[in-house]
Parts: sequence; C-alpha cells; structure tokens
Amino acid sequence: MKFEVLDYRNRILITSQISPMAFNGLRLEYALDGSSNYIAWKDHMEAVLDDNDLKDFINQEVPKPADTNALELTEWKKCVARVRRILLEGVQDHIVSSLHGKETPFSMWKTLKDLY
Repeated sequence: MKFEVLDYRNRILITSQISPMAFNGLRLEYALDGSSNYIAWKDHMEAVLDDNDLKDFINQEVPKPADTNALELTEWKKCVARVRRILLEGVQDHIVSSLHGKETPFSMWKTLKDLY
C-alpha cells in the first residue's frame, strides 16, 4: 500500500510504502494492551510517528491554521486524522473507549500516558 502526505508545515511531499501485513510500521503484537506493554508500545509508536513526520502532533497541541489558508488547513486536518487513526489502530479494542471524545492526537496521547 502506498501513501503520500504533504507536510503542511514545510510543504514537502512524503511518500512511503506500507506492508499490508503491518499498519503504519507497527506489528499487531505491539498494540497497546495496558500497563504491561505501555513502555514498549510508546517507543514503537513514537518511532512510527517520527518516521512519518507526525510526532509533533503527540508532543504538543499543533494549532489549527487559519480558515483563510485553505491548503494549510486541509493538510493539517489530514495529518490530525492520520495520527488519530494510527493511535486508534495501535491499541486493543478495550482501550479505544478511553479515547472516545478526544478530538486531538495530543489529548489522546496524554490520556494514554496518564492511564498507563
């Protein structure tokens, strides 16, 4: 599976290949199951997000661009959605409910950090 992401901060096109047997570089055995594997999961998740230039979204609230800049706003929304998807795919089903209602990747990350 091939994906391309425009880095809205630097306007650089990022292209990568993902194996269909893994999602975003994480093998399924690395899905967060609770406090027993949180540290290993965190390290793997940070590496995946860093490889995809998305780590800023879990380290801080990345401000939403002004509505007047449609291209930047669109790319910001894509990045937020992508990080949210990576995080949701990276946890076991029983943990997903803890992330319900969290709008940003940073709030999702903070919730998991506080829980485990």
